[in-house]
Amino acid sequence: MVMPVAAERFSTIGKHTMNVPNYDPPVIPLEILLVEDDVARAAIFDEGLGNTANVRRIGELSMQSIIAATDIHKADLLIISRHVPDGDMIRVVEELSGKRPMPIVVFVEADQGDLARRAIRAGASGYIVSGLSAARVGPVLDVAMERFRLMDALHKELSRSKSDLEARKLIERAKGLLMEQRGVTEHAAYEALRKMAMSRGKPVREIAETIVAISNMLP
Repeated sequence: MVMPVAAERFSTIGKHTMNVPNYDPPVIPLEILLVEDDVARAAIFDEGLGNTANVRRIGELSMQSIIAATDIHKADLLIISRHVPDGDMIRVVEELSGKRPMPIVVFVEADQGDLARRAIRAGASGYIVSGLSAARVGPVLDVAMERFRLMDALHKELSRSKSDLEARKLIERAKGLLMEQRGVTEHAAYEALRKMAMSRGKPVREIAETIVAISNMLP
């Protein structure tokens, strides 16, 4: 079954300690959006998820309705259930991944060419072909959510690495300009950047960016 979200535990710390009995934290059900116009298929998801999730069904596969429902219900995950997939579904997955990143799982009854590959590349965390059953829903969503978390962490790490690399390049360029203009060593140029950053309460990267920008404006 899908692992529900556990609420945070709160504890009071004072001068005196006291014995507090152990207790299980309250369980907060996941908020799941289900795009499915077939009532019978929707019931399979309800059965499979039980009380671990609040399933909000949307009959129409459109960005407007999905975005609206996502904002209202603060959705944790999106399920798109279709008998036959199509290009419109892929476009929704891709656009939603850019605007409202979240785990997206697709359940279809018939495969269509390379749509499975395209859906994963567009941002789907899972793509299941045929054999929809209540017993499969929970495990499939668990795997999809873990895959999304791993990929999200990877993307953030890559973004940080790219940002750090760009910052180093800017700082190196700014140091070079200061060395050329002031006739100082590399160490002295960096110290000058650092002092300017401290005096203005700004990151070294921002000071370096300003110096480079001013240099680019000069003839």
